[in-house]
Amino acid sequence: PELSLIDFAKLRIVEIGAVDEVFDNPQHPYTQALLSAIPVPDPVVERTRKRIVLRGELPSPIDSAAGCRFASRCPLHLTLDVAQQARCTGETPELTGRGDTDQRNACHFR
Repeated sequence: PELSLIDFAKLRIVEIGAVDEVFDNPQHPYTQALLSAIPVPDPVVERTRKRIVLRGELPSPIDSAAGCRFASRCPLHLTLDVAQQARCTGETPELTGRGDTDQRNACHFR
């Protein structure tokens, strides 16, 4: 089975792949944040696991500007240099993947 994660602000798929691949190795920062919010039934693991808390402005669903819709809340975006950040905000990423898997994501830097 395949799993697709959709950015509802722009109704674009941000990551797609086999369920196990996406859950075991999420590539897109939005997917990573979503999966980090799922509770773990083991109390020891739940207390010690790392959650990704998103900060920043929510994108407007009516804004049709180019660029990644997740850039304003993306933890990876904050670590990029100025030229890379400009690419995120100015160029809409396409679904791409590595050659060794069917998993694809819409991030310029993953």
